[in-house]
Amino acid sequence: MKKITLALNWKLYLNELESIEFVEKINHSKNQFDLIDLEIYPSATAIRSVRNVLNHSSIKIGLQDFSIFEKGAFTGSLSLSSIEIDCCIVGHSERRDFYNENDNLILKKLQISNAKKISTILCVGESLNEKEEGLSKERIKSQLSILKNLDIQIPLTIAYEPIWAIGTGEVPSKEYISDMLSTIKSELNTLYSHQKNSALRLFYGGSVDETNIRNLSDIVLLDGFLIGGASLNAKKFVDIIKKSSI
Repeated sequence: MKKITLALNWKLYLNELESIEFVEKINHSKNQFDLIDLEIYPSATAIRSVRNVLNHSSIKIGLQDFSIFEKGAFTGSLSLSSIEIDCCIVGHSERRDFYNENDNLILKKLQISNAKKISTILCVGESLNEKEEGLSKERIKSQLSILKNLDIQIPLTIAYEPIWAIGTGEVPSKEYISDMLSTIKSELNTLYSHQKNSALRLFYGGSVDETNIRNLSDIVLLDGFLIGGASLNAKKFVDIIKKSSI
């Protein structure tokens, strides 16, 4: 069975002390990490503490988002140079919806992470209305179209996260996810050479937990998962690792 990647997006749930407590708990199960590749995206304020407490050097630590400004008079902003990281997330639906981030801004962020050669997850996904109107594939193709302006120099991951599945408990069928991943793969084939395209990873995110990850792991095109709520509990997370690697 192929080795998958689990990317944990803690959003604004775990504070610094809670993040440390989580890591201390999973440190006791570090042998499980040989079965997967792991990326953790804590709150920015907890990144340094998480890195200091982790006792497994292969685990990557990343930013959930960042500013297009490197430095200057930008109160509250955080650049990719603000703290040592291994990876980052761009274009999450919550950034698109709550912060009105459009494709132009997302492209700028991709260009920055690409120039700095920082491994990046680009999130794409359709809303419930778009799904019901049969516009899912058109929406995904539109979100991916910005990549024609990006000469990839970094490990890039496309995370398919249908907005209607995030935090709702609703998970698309394996057939639906496979179809959407096939659409993404086809679009990437038109944008990049076979060599570059073969290096791109495809993730799924949206209500992934210990009860469904085993079934979803069978999807052929899938290289990993972007996990939100289910990654906040250390015990459940260890269960996810075990079931994803059976």
